[in-house]
Formats: sequence, C-alpha cells, structure tokens
Amino acid sequence: MNRFEQVKGMEMPDAKKYLTELLGDKAEILFEELRVTVKAAEVEVGAVIKYGGIEWVVLECRRWSDSVLVVAKDCLFEAEFDGDNENNWADSPLRDFLNDFADDESCTVNQLRGIKRSDLVMFERDLTTDDGMTDYGKCKDYISLYTCDEYRRFRKLIPNCGKWHWTITGDSIVYSYFVRDVSSDGSLNSSTACDGAWGVRPLCNLKSDTLVEVISWGK
Repeated sequence: MNRFEQVKGMEMPDAKKYLTELLGDKAEILFEELRVTVKAAEVEVGAVIKYGGIEWVVLECRRWSDSVLVVAKDCLFEAEFDGDNENNWADSPLRDFLNDFADDESCTVNQLRGIKRSDLVMFERDLTTDDGMTDYGKCKDYISLYTCDEYRRFRKLIPNCGKWHWTITGDSIVYSYFVRDVSSDGSLNSSTACDGAWGVRPLCNLKSDTLVEVISWGK
C-alpha cells in the first residue's frame, strides 16, 4: 500500500499526525486549505471549526453526554444582560432570546440562524454567584454563555476577542445588578446588567456526530 492509500484509510487526527511527521510545518498549510468536514467528536481540543456559519473554538469532548463543548471565536452581537438590571441568568431576557427556536428547529436570532436545536445537547448551567452563593440554583440551556469558573478552566483555549462580553455569573445576590464580564484584554470584571454595550459570545454543546468544517486543528 502506498502512502496516499494509507492516508485515505486513516481517521482525520491520525492523518494529520502522519502528514505532519512526513511534511513538517507544511502539513498545517495543507489542512487549512482543505477545510475538511468531519464529525465534531473527531476534532481536537483547541481547534477552530465552522458550524452554522460561525467559527467556534473546541473546549472539551464530553463523552458522558456524547457531545462537544464549543464557544464562539468572537462576539456575535451586543445586548443587555437584563433590562431590569437583575443578574440572575435563569430570568434573563438574553437567555430567553438565545434559546428561542422556530418550529423548524433553527434559532430565531439572526446571527445564530444556522444553528439547529437538533444538533445541540441541552446542558446544565451553574448559577453560583462570584461570591459563592447558590440561591439562583441551576438551569439548562441549548445556547448559553460561559460562567466565570468555565472561563478560568478553559482560559488557555479561549482567544481574546478584543471586546467586553458577558458571562452568566452574577457578582452577588446582595448587589444583584452586577454581572461578571470579560474585558477586551481577557481579564474578568463586573458591569451592571442593564448595560447594552457588552458583547454576546455564545457557548453550546454540539452532538458528537454533528458535521463541522475544520478551520484549524489546534494543538
């Protein structure tokens, strides 16, 4: 069997490894140009993929739920967290907005219209405030934003997007109008929930067999 036949018979991560050993740095250029379509579960952590017309960063392969956690590479639009200045994500109009799907199972948000509910796994959101209070409990979303804890956990994989954007973590239940956010330089901060100038950087759980386009294979 020649090398070409070998590569054809390999899974994509194995093919990348083989070609990198064979071609060195030039292999990455080859893969970028090919823009390969694969199942979400076949992509490495840290890779950039395109799904629903949006570029996403792969954060984690979740075998227990047969899904892959991804976050938008950039902020997609700006919005208030809550016009009534409340920091409980479970009651946030922004949460309702992101999780509004039409009868054909496509998201109704213009910037997210390529996302189908049938491609997503609903996942639990921990609404513990930044000061450790659990009064807000938990909720489940199809499309969400990351918590402060998730941001810290995956920080090395999440590129700065150069724009202030929301997390879903309230600062405290005492000062219930402050929400933790990420500043343009990547540091964590707090802002009032009614501020409409902050970006929205969606987070979602793709089913493992969802077809995605690979932009870069990560590390």
